[in-house]
Amino acid sequence: MTADSLLDGAGDSLLDAAAPRNAIQGSIYLMRHGSTALDVEHRSDGWLDLPLSDKGRIGLMPAQQYLKQIPLAAIYAPALKRTAETAHIVQSGTLSQPPIEINDEARTWNLGVLAGTRKRYGRPEVQKLLLTPDVAPLGGEAFNEFRGRFLPWFEKVAKKALKIGKPILIVCSGSNLRLLGQVLLGDADCLDLDEGGLACLHSSGGQWVGHVLFGAEDNAEQMS
Repeated sequence: MTADSLLDGAGDSLLDAAAPRNAIQGSIYLMRHGSTALDVEHRSDGWLDLPLSDKGRIGLMPAQQYLKQIPLAAIYAPALKRTAETAHIVQSGTLSQPPIEINDEARTWNLGVLAGTRKRYGRPEVQKLLLTPDVAPLGGEAFNEFRGRFLPWFEKVAKKALKIGKPILIVCSGSNLRLLGQVLLGDADCLDLDEGGLACLHSSGGQWVGHVLFGAEDNAEQMS
């Protein structure tokens, strides 16, 4: 199944998934990883593999406390230190003790040489890449490559969650959240979160509905 099926109203697309009887059964919680040392200077992480800072770990507590009594079936996270560590911290205080599944397909957009740059300098280059989605930055991947990698993975995981009727948590990065907002809800900013923020998606009447629970991102500092 292709990434385009996320937008397709026909066949067995996610948008045709039956609405759950209540929001928690069909909920897909989306959490942005905690902050790293790069966030102090508003630098992009990209695929630079830094662990969480102490501030980043403490910043996870609101989401961890919110999720601790949610009967999560699983926690999904990319194979990066900051996302995997976020997943383990949340899991450690969650009553349901859900398994953690690590997958490379869920990684953030690989911005290559732009990773580590200050966001205010790198943002114009990212906008150019969005306008030319088949062009890859040096050492990175084109935006369409990122879409083609991440969206099919998300669709597979989401369909599994809706089938079993239990909530799940996906820990990811800003670029993942903006892509999901754009594709599922028609607004790239509507699911954009600050580090440690939490949002929720659920299927209702064959459509995805989403809202930020807390930690809305300041759009002045957006970047992967």
